[in-house]
Amino acid sequence: MIAYPRTRRSAIAAASLITLFTLTACGGGDGGSGGGDRPSVEDIQGQITQSSGDQVTEKQATCLAKTYYDSDLSDEAVRLLVEAEDVSTISPEDLSKADQKASKELYEPLVKCLSPAE
Repeated sequence: MIAYPRTRRSAIAAASLITLFTLTACGGGDGGSGGGDRPSVEDIQGQITQSSGDQVTEKQATCLAKTYYDSDLSDEAVRLLVEAEDVSTISPEDLSKADQKASKELYEPLVKCLSPAE
């Protein structure tokens, strides 16, 4: 493994998380079947923390979770994110058209969550 300075590793981790979550974190092909409510911010944050290991701070994980919770992703898509054992196994082809659009709109807000505090 190549050793990078802390800031470089943080930038790489942030880019990896953005890619992972915006491309794979929101399945749910039919955009609404399969009942249940939207997972809580705490549930979403738990999955983000588990999936990212030590790559994000608690503050970043909370920001990411709130962003997903408040997004236009369907409840089913958010639930799929939370319930996935490995979010990288969720295929982008499983997205409904609405979730594909909502996922694309998440890119900038998620980047903002992962940006270092000034």
